[in-house]
Amino acid sequence: MKLSQPRRAQQPATVFIGALLACAALMSLGASRAAAGPWTPEPGHGYAKLWLKWLPGFGYHDGAGETVSYGAYHEVFVNAYGEVGVVDGFSLWLHAPLAQTFVLGDPRPGGGTDVVVGPGDPTLGARWRFLRLGRFVASLDASFGVPLATSRPQAPVFASDAPNTEIAQLRIGSGVFRGQAGVSLGYGWDKIYASGSIAYVLRSGGWDDVLTWTAELGARFSSAFSGRVRITGWHPAVRGEAPRTESPSGINNGTGYVGAGVEGEWQFVPRWYLGLTLEGGLVYVRRQTGGPVVSVFVATTF
Repeated sequence: MKLSQPRRAQQPATVFIGALLACAALMSLGASRAAAGPWTPEPGHGYAKLWLKWLPGFGYHDGAGETVSYGAYHEVFVNAYGEVGVVDGFSLWLHAPLAQTFVLGDPRPGGGTDVVVGPGDPTLGARWRFLRLGRFVASLDASFGVPLATSRPQAPVFASDAPNTEIAQLRIGSGVFRGQAGVSLGYGWDKIYASGSIAYVLRSGGWDDVLTWTAELGARFSSAFSGRVRITGWHPAVRGEAPRTESPSGINNGTGYVGAGVEGEWQFVPRWYLGLTLEGGLVYVRRQTGGPVVSVFVATTF
């Protein structure tokens, strides 16, 4: 769904997003982590999470590495994730972007605000723990993503500085299927763990193949509080035939980045958690907006 409104209506839209975030913040501290490293839940048990992500964008990083100022931009996403153990050492998981809202302002005199709302692309995955030596665990991971969101450009993106040239097109869906396979490793001490993963992503439609990786260090500070830091990379590995595009959403062929995140969570009752994640780009940010990512979540184990 796409709505257009005059530029003067931008303030109420911003107020609405701010109010939505304020309500979510009352849930306490949160996160946007979907996959949970190499560990798998016991058969019949699992993990579920619902989270709200907010990205206030500023400074578009184009494919050449240049940063260009553009109009007001926000993303507000509602996501769900669930994982369940099937047999010992094997689990299935589902990541479902339930609703995605994009708010893009036109910085030209008399420009308006585009608000685009729709579902995201779901991903179904499986994890198989093939090795466990004491506290060391290694797993194979595979997933498949289906394109539900439209791949059509939704609105032009203009630079803030005169002559307000068009620098990108807002895109909310890739329109391609994704297959991903990789390996994840982890080791847990009494109160600290370390994990990492590396995977290869195949995409249809002539899009670039991608090499992605993560490194994570987590700790339990008390019976109720825990936290973690994470570094993630997303790198085009084999160039496909499809043209590379530009969009502040980062839903492009040719997008790349190395980013970092800090996450904390609070167990407020047995098996229920609230948390907060702060994320951002470190280096090699290409074909997406700058700006921090703030996520709040509620999660449970069963």
